[in-house]
Amino acid sequence: MNLFIRQQNHIKSLIILMISSTTLMAFQSDLGIYIQKARENNPSLKRAKTQWQSAEVNIAVAKGLANPTVSVGYFLESVETAAGPQQYKIGLTQKFPFLGKRKLQGKIQASKAETSYFNYVFHQLKLDHEVRLTWYDYYYLARVTELTVQNFKLIQNWDGVIRSKYVTARTGHPDLIKTQIELIQLEDELFTLENKKIPILERFRTLLNDPSLIDIVVPDSLAFELGQSDKSIIQGQILKNNPNILGVKAAIEMERTKVKRSKLNRMPDLGLGVELIGTGEKDGSSISGKDPLVAKLSMDIPIWFRKTNSEITSANYTLTGAEARAESIQNELRSELEMVLFDLDESSRQIRLYKDILIPKGLESLSASEIAYRGDKIGFISLVDAQRRLLQFQMKYEKAVVDYLKAKSKLSVLTGEKQS
Repeated sequence: MNLFIRQQNHIKSLIILMISSTTLMAFQSDLGIYIQKARENNPSLKRAKTQWQSAEVNIAVAKGLANPTVSVGYFLESVETAAGPQQYKIGLTQKFPFLGKRKLQGKIQASKAETSYFNYVFHQLKLDHEVRLTWYDYYYLARVTELTVQNFKLIQNWDGVIRSKYVTARTGHPDLIKTQIELIQLEDELFTLENKKIPILERFRTLLNDPSLIDIVVPDSLAFELGQSDKSIIQGQILKNNPNILGVKAAIEMERTKVKRSKLNRMPDLGLGVELIGTGEKDGSSISGKDPLVAKLSMDIPIWFRKTNSEITSANYTLTGAEARAESIQNELRSELEMVLFDLDESSRQIRLYKDILIPKGLESLSASEIAYRGDKIGFISLVDAQRRLLQFQMKYEKAVVDYLKAKSKLSVLTGEKQS
């Protein structure tokens, strides 16, 4: 009996904690604030963003010319000329790729930057989705905990009724024991629910990159609207806005440009330069000490045809692979869409079932069972079964709501829609 009293005291502290949490929820932050914080602080998203920014900056690098080459030479043995002995020479050469190569290099890098951008967008959508999922999980645990506490308090009230009936010998000792057992079981469930919050909170801290986060603020209920999903419209939105599809389209364009660029490797690059030859003095010469200036032209000779053809073949293979990847992504998205639409329909059906039918029936059944028990028409087990059934209906309703909102969140990732 002392153990049961200690357990009751612990449950009272949990109830006080629940009341405090409810007060805190009155000042709740919007889910959008958590999402914004994750966007600002999450290191994985930062990495994706810097990769895109780096690729953007490299467009100018890809289109730019190579650095000019400076050459210096010293004659170990002077060469006598009419102007005097040649002693050293200094040259400057600039290499110019064949016409069109630099433009294609810029297009390749621009497509790469576009691919990196859509990868960043996908990471942002994925992060938003993960924040919402974790937040919904925490909300569900909070609601289940609250419902369990309410159930505990109700059984405590019944415990008083049973004790009164026991004193007047209208009920036996077994009903009193059953009440205490039920309270102990509920206490164990509350312990489990509280412990489940720990890994969810840690996951939320990781997503927000905020180790100092103490608690996740969730409301008492979630606002949502049930609606019909037009599959054809959604498919059009996916093809138009999904970052993975847009990213692979940019990748295909990049590989096509690489094929064109590899074909230009058959053409020579040119080099233009000047060279100044330092000349010493020569007695009796009217042009003594004059330094000659030489214009230079150089050209690559692309004679390794097998190497060039291999580069072209390799680029074509990579293009084929990118096109196959695009087809694979579209197939995967179709499959994911079917699953999301199923989840939306199934959760919508369950929300209506529990909200409009089963929960009202459960409340009606519990009320009738309590009246019947007070009148000694049913046993205590029947009363507990009615309460458990109602609690199960309420929990399944909350689960259906969370599943519906999770499916909506997943749909936003597929369609490329940013939600708060």
